Amino acid sequence: MVKDLTFDVRYDNELAHEYYGDGKQLADNLRKYYHDKSLKFPDEFESTLTTPPIHFMSVEASDDADLDDLRSVCVPPGLNVEIIDFNM
Repeated sequence: MVKDLTFDVRYDNELAHEYYGDGKQLADNLRKYYHDKSLKFPDEFESTLTTPPIHFMSVEASDDADLDDLRSVCVPPGLNVEIIDFNM
């Protein structure tokens, strides 16, 4: 069984946005950071039109995924990930 989580991805500034990228590039970066968490990241997702944008990813996790564990993953400076489970 899987659960759907929403990852709100924000950048500290435009320089961080250029570094971590959008779309597949950003998804690939997140796959690296969460490599041992058995998550499925989409290559396409909704984004705001702001500069830098905020991305809203629908991520699949195993049903027993621990949100606190996911939130404790160390993402690099300049990138901020808020994980929301709307099914709780």
